[in-house]
Amino acid sequence: MRMSKLFWKFFIVFWLALLVAGISVGTVVWLHHKSIQDQANKTDPEIDVHAHAFVSVAADIFSYGGEAALITFLEKAQQAPFPKVYAINDNGNEILGRSIDPKVVAYARALFLQGEFPLAIRYVTDNEGHSLLLFSPMKRGISETLFIGPPHERREFGPAPMLNEPFPSPPFEAMHLPPPPNEAVPYPLILLIGSGLIAAIFFSALLAWYFTKPIGLLRQSFAKLAEGQLQTRIGEKMGRRRDELVELGKNFDDMAGKIGHLMSAQQRLLHDVSHELRSPLARMQAAIGIAEQQPEKTHEILKRIERESQRMSDLVGELLVLSRLETGVTDNVQTEICLNDLLNEIISDARFEASSKEIKIHYSAIEDIFITVRSELIHRAIENILRNAIKFSPLNSEVKLTVSTDSEKHRLSIVIEDNGPGVAEADLESIFKPFFRGHLTERNDSIGLGLAIAYRAIDTHGGEIKASNRENGGLRVEVNLPYKK
Repeated sequence: MRMSKLFWKFFIVFWLALLVAGISVGTVVWLHHKSIQDQANKTDPEIDVHAHAFVSVAADIFSYGGEAALITFLEKAQQAPFPKVYAINDNGNEILGRSIDPKVVAYARALFLQGEFPLAIRYVTDNEGHSLLLFSPMKRGISETLFIGPPHERREFGPAPMLNEPFPSPPFEAMHLPPPPNEAVPYPLILLIGSGLIAAIFFSALLAWYFTKPIGLLRQSFAKLAEGQLQTRIGEKMGRRRDELVELGKNFDDMAGKIGHLMSAQQRLLHDVSHELRSPLARMQAAIGIAEQQPEKTHEILKRIERESQRMSDLVGELLVLSRLETGVTDNVQTEICLNDLLNEIISDARFEASSKEIKIHYSAIEDIFITVRSELIHRAIENILRNAIKFSPLNSEVKLTVSTDSEKHRLSIVIEDNGPGVAEADLESIFKPFFRGHLTERNDSIGLGLAIAYRAIDTHGGEIKASNRENGGLRVEVNLPYKK
């Protein structure tokens, strides 16, 4: 099954959004990883930054096992050739009682507050609310004077304020240390969420604009059409788009054209109906006036009124049939019938009318053909065509009806030919329109709806009907219907 153009546009736009989001995620992850690597590659003369793995293990043991588990781990680690990890509690004491220069503790604490070496200097809290500062000092200790600041700004000074005197050990809770860096929301995550949100908003807005613009044009066009502006068209306003929305615009134009055509046809039909009804009514009124003036002709006048009444009744009946066919309000029940039986019945009835003009109807029955149709509509269509041929055929002439089938094209053809005056070439398509008159003047007793009803009935079955003039004179009407053996 061929994928629609609109589907591919949705597909590509959303995948483009995902691609941009993926690139953004990859970039953020790479930058975050790079920052971690850069941080890990930093060195410090007083803190062993390469011991971050042991510091992390100690931090995890303290977080989940508490101080007792950490003491056990640190005691065993002292017996192995591993970096020494020191754990300073809130009172400034090392939990194993090991001695350490307070200046080193203060230096490590200051680096932590500045966010330096977040993997090598950890501040961890266990389940009971106890906190420890974990780090691994360099074995050579710390210089007598220190300058606390960013690594690239650190240098030796003379007497350093605050640190050139014996260093007190203030409690940790007075420092109001922030949460450890690994517990805070990292900036890369915020950047990741923000970039994804911006990409989603941008592409969603682009997609919404792309689809709402033609839909808005369609809405405006429908409103104009509803107001009666039947000349409204939208195809040219769609631009160079090539998708289902353009096809929808073309369908709208087709619909507007058909509605305009139907409205025009309805107006013409109302005009023709009023004209057709006005003529018999005028004749009936004239007949009544004659009857009042000449009472001796009352019997003849009544017969004339009866004929005109019957004509009006036939006209209303034919109009009802035509209206049902055009609006599709017909019996949809199809039955299988024998075509020979249907044609024999129609020809038998038509021969009574043909006998008054001594017209012969020639029909050679073929093998039985069974078709599934709405029998009443097909009966009326063929009967109207045959009666029309008899009506315009001269005296002592003939009407020929032939049937043929094409098994390859699955078509059934019924041809009716007469020897009448034929139809002007310019009027061959118009004879199937309601109340068509053309150049003939002998149709005073004709309603003018027979061929129009035949056309609608054949079209309802998915068939075709066309007319042409014979070379030797007369009219040839061919009906093609779908047919399967």
